[in-house]
Amino acid sequence: MHDLTRAWSATAAGTNAGATATKAADTGTKWVVTHISGFNDQNHTLQLKDGSTVLAEWEFDISVSGTAFEIAGVWPCSANTAVTAVLGGSNADCQVNMAGYTIGAADVTI
Repeated sequence: MHDLTRAWSATAAGTNAGATATKAADTGTKWVVTHISGFNDQNHTLQLKDGSTVLAEWEFDISVSGTAFEIAGVWPCSANTAVTAVLGGSNADCQVNMAGYTIGAADVTI
């Protein structure tokens, strides 16, 4: 079971340039991403990045999936590295949310 006192979240709102939610690097810790959600007013891509490495990428067609999206999973990230959820461009309004938990770098090797 995960220690919920180690839970975190990051949110970013955007306009026509998209939006990037960031959990900044923290010495001695690893982030584990478990949830990404948000909305966009046009077709878009979403990337989950561990530093500059793309862990996962999705493409959304709002005529099929609608403007809101929600993704669940478990993406462990590197120690001492920022993690970002990068939402591609928008017509005028978008938002991306990311959540997960923290583990100490010494707790587990990923």
